[in-house]
Amino acid sequence: MRARFLKAALLFLAAMLILAGCASGAKQQSSTDNSGGASGKAALKVAYYVNGTLGDKGFFDSAQAGLEKAKKDLGIDLKTVEGGTNQADWAAGLESLVSGGKYEVIVAGTSQMKEIAIDIAKRYPNQKFIFFDEMIKDVPNLYSMLYSQSEGSFLAGAFAALVTTSTELPGANPDKVIGFVGGMDIPIINDFKAGYEQGAQYVDKDVKVIASYVGDFSNAPKAKELGLAQYNTQNVDISYNVAGGAGLGLLEAGKEVGKYSIGVDGNQNPLYPGSVLTSMMKNIDQSIYRALELHIQGKLAYGTNEVLGIKEGGVGLAEDDLYKQHVPKSIQEKMAEISKKLSSGEIQVKSIMQ
Repeated sequence: MRARFLKAALLFLAAMLILAGCASGAKQQSSTDNSGGASGKAALKVAYYVNGTLGDKGFFDSAQAGLEKAKKDLGIDLKTVEGGTNQADWAAGLESLVSGGKYEVIVAGTSQMKEIAIDIAKRYPNQKFIFFDEMIKDVPNLYSMLYSQSEGSFLAGAFAALVTTSTELPGANPDKVIGFVGGMDIPIINDFKAGYEQGAQYVDKDVKVIASYVGDFSNAPKAKELGLAQYNTQNVDISYNVAGGAGLGLLEAGKEVGKYSIGVDGNQNPLYPGSVLTSMMKNIDQSIYRALELHIQGKLAYGTNEVLGIKEGGVGLAEDDLYKQHVPKSIQEKMAEISKKLSSGEIQVKSIMQ
């Protein structure tokens, strides 16, 4: 009897040990799932360095939107750092993200960061960089993409010329004069201007472009002052914002005096409906999302660069419901025709960047 009892006790103890082992295994699997999914793979760690601040309703915000979409759809672990407007802080700010080795991919952009990014990328060859809005060559750990702002601005210039010669828009005057407000007098901004002038000349060779520069990309009051001068004293009836966050002042000026403007980078039409008639879109959000998706798939070609134009969906005009509501049908139809000719290559735009 005693032997049978001892045998039963041992069997019970063995069963308890097996159950405990199963429970431990289940707990360990649950922990693995929480940290990186069934495959056990950790989320891609990405840092975005903003050489400025968010809230520009265009350039930097568009990049952030693409990263937020990647966070939602692709499951990346995202950190965004706003570097502020003091350029002296940018190099140290970007390097602080790199030196810790916490992020697999660093995202940064703008022509003002080009030399900083090249220097840091060369000193940290194991760090991967995705750089937007500039062309960088021969850096093996850096992929860059440049948007064909000259093509997009050709559309903006053609649109502005059609507006200034229109008899259907109450804010248009008889003078064939259009405006341009740039952030700084630098090559990439002047590439916008070159495309803008070519587009205007394509529609009407008598159209004149008045160009003004803020001196930075953050001084909205200065941009508003320049815009008001164009509208009130230089016979401009539509002006093009190429000044980032500063350019919001130009859009405000257009609304204030009952004239027109063209937004930039993101869709700025909703800011002042009926005054901001369209926006030249750099599809920064889509391009950054695409680059991260390719990285995750192991297909992003570091050490190379791409130019994204109208054909590739890199640039274009914002043709939302507000555009359809406030822009005369005749202008919409003409712009569709011009866009098609650009996409097919029938119209060639000269860029000063190439």
